Amino acid sequence: MAREMEELSEEERRALRGSKFAPLPSLPRPARSQPRLAHPGGPLTTNKAAALAKFLERKLQDPNGLSTINPDLLELAVQNAKATVTAI
Repeated sequence: MAREMEELSEEERRALRGSKFAPLPSLPRPARSQPRLAHPGGPLTTNKAAALAKFLERKLQDPNGLSTINPDLLELAVQNAKATVTAI
């Protein structure tokens, strides 16, 4: 093997060394037509409504918590959570 390496030109040696560290080709990702669910009739893949409920619960425990909430943003968050839950 050492004799074979001696017979190669410098450019061929570099190409051989570079091929050892070449990136592996990646497999194409399969296209999905439907959103993923745990199983038919299973829980949704999003937790927007649950996260909003926990956030509001924490804000209610703080004496000044509700005064720091922007009502417009709260309304938008509620609408997004409702749309997510009723979409399926």
